[in-house]
Amino acid sequence: MDRSKKMSETESEIMEVLWNAGEPLSAAQLLDHFTTNHGKVWKAPTLSTFLSRLAQKGLITSLRDGRVVYYRPIQTRAEYLQGITKGILDSMYQGSVKTFFAALCGGSPLPEKDRAELRAWLEEQEEQP
Repeated sequence: MDRSKKMSETESEIMEVLWNAGEPLSAAQLLDHFTTNHGKVWKAPTLSTFLSRLAQKGLITSLRDGRVVYYRPIQTRAEYLQGITKGILDSMYQGSVKTFFAALCGGSPLPEKDRAELRAWLEEQEEQP
């Protein structure tokens, strides 16, 4: 995934709320959520800037219902993370899963539990068409 789709910390917080909501949310609902649950008192233009950036990155879309604009994610959290991970794999490890795992382990042996889980996952992949 290109760098333009990477999110700032605040953008990630907004996306988490949208992903967890299960339905589109208005800016007013988002402002209320962040005030109530995170103690963040944002002004509407501040939130609007973050929402515009997320839309420019192709991460959210908006839909208007009368005078109210609702926002929803374009991708699921899993789809987004898969894209980010694939981008890291391709750009930093030349697409090599082996090199990626070696770096992930930092030269230390992978614990048996992790090896067993990885083996099981790889066998599942072989069974899929």
